[in-house]
Amino acid sequence: MKKTVTALSRGMLATALAAGGLLVSGSPTAAETAARKGCSAQQHKEFATSGYNTDVYLTLCVARRGGGVIASADGYYIDGGGKRKFDNFDIQIRLERNNKDLTVSLCDITAEINRAEDGPIQCQTKFFATGNEKGLTADGKVNYDLDADGKGGYTWALTGSSPLQ
Repeated sequence: MKKTVTALSRGMLATALAAGGLLVSGSPTAAETAARKGCSAQQHKEFATSGYNTDVYLTLCVARRGGGVIASADGYYIDGGGKRKFDNFDIQIRLERNNKDLTVSLCDITAEINRAEDGPIQCQTKFFATGNEKGLTADGKVNYDLDADGKGGYTWALTGSSPLQ
């Protein structure tokens, strides 16, 4: 069952996420700017969960931090909570150079997405010190298991970021 979220609640969530620096605008100009900053386009998946379907929106980015770099998956979910939706929901984020992993982090947000109706998502790698930023990108995937579907786990392969420029 799909739930139509009111413009007011979407607007409130967008405002909260933008204030936290987690939202990338959907306009072509903003998408081009995001690509120059080492980010992917926003990615969306609707999960067929009990009660209302849960929607997840993620953007992968690679960013400079001091003398190094981090990779992150930032976004939000809508229509979680209320009922148990997932047996597992893990985000894996990788900092890569030319498709070879430099550092990998796993963020388990199963409890959060089952507890709260809406919320922010942020998962990032550890700081990677480097003097050479050439070819650095963020990549990732989501491993999830829908509650009570009897089918086991699935993987949502995310589209990686553009290279850091």
